Formats: sequence, C-alpha cells, structure tokens
Amino acid sequence: MAIGNFNPSPAELRLLPAYCGPRAQPWGNDANRPEVRRWLQVFGGDYIHMHHYCEALLRLHKARTEADPDRRRGMYQVALNNLEYVRERVGSGFVLRAELHVLLAETHAGLGDLGAALAEARRSVQAKPDYVRGIALLADLSVRAGQAAEARRALEAGLARKPQARRLRLRLACLDGRAARGCPRGYPAPGEGRR
Repeated sequence: MAIGNFNPSPAELRLLPAYCGPRAQPWGNDANRPEVRRWLQVFGGDYIHMHHYCEALLRLHKARTEADPDRRRGMYQVALNNLEYVRERVGSGFVLRAELHVLLAETHAGLGDLGAALAEARRSVQAKPDYVRGIALLADLSVRAGQAAEARRALEAGLARKPQARRLRLRLACLDGRAARGCPRGYPAPGEGRR
C-alpha cells in the first residue's frame, strides 16, 4: 500500500516526475532511505505533502485524455482537491510554487472556471516572473477571456526576461497574426492580428 490514496501503477508512475517514485512506496516517509533523503534535500519539510501533488499530476494527465465529460470533470475535481491541499500546507519557499499555480490554473480551466484559472496563472507569474510555462499559460487564458492586452503585456514582459523563449515568441506572433501555424486555441488566424 502506498502513502495515502496515491497508489499509481508502474505504467502511471512512469508518467510522473522522479520525486513521485518514493511517495508511491510504503517506505516513502523513511528518511533513512537514500531515495527519500534525496528529495527531502530538495523539498525540505514540504516533501511530506508531495504524494498529493503527484496524485494531482496523475489525475490531470488522465483528465486531458478522458473522453467521457463526467469522468473528466471528476478527475479535474480530484486534482483540484489535491492541489488545494498542497497549497494550504506547503511553506512560502516551496520550490514548485510557480508550477503549483500553473497546475491550479489548468485545473480550473478544465473545470470551466476561466476567472479562477486566470487568477492562478497570474499568481504563477508573480511567484516566478521568468517562468515561461506560467507566462505562456497566462497569455493563452487571457486570449481565451478576450483580454488580448493582458496577453501582450505578459508576453512582452516575459520576453524581456527570456528573449529566446520560443514558446513566448510564438504566442506573440500568434497574437499579431504573424504565425502561419502552431498557435494555441483562441489566437487570431494568420493576418488577423490584434493590436
């Protein structure tokens, strides 16, 4: 039996980051195990909550590929519950803080709550202003919400910090209608850029 409800199959565990491996074992809290000591050095006291984080990652992965809308919604809800658990318990220096907000944003978007998704994406960028994944998600959600100006501000600020970030450059080109392909959902068609 793994820790808590986090009990992935070997195939599911291969989809997750390495730090999830020890949390899927009954000895996942044993600081005498080298596998646990390694991640305790990374996460400190927050390591104790990582099985909830890993469960959320697994549920999000499953939700993205689930065809049945009720099952998909249920997976997003389980992910949200686990992510909120983590947010309420980890310290202010949690090393995955920006990613946690991205995951919360993706989960809220999956549940159809664009306002909450945008708020979490903004928190991700506040937590780590050069986190490309958070900036890109904030831009994507802003475009979906009809807030092209916010998307542009986020992308331009991100590119000022990470000028070579292809993901951000592509989105800015999409926003301007200059990208021939590869634009995320909601961006203008080529030649229909927003100013």
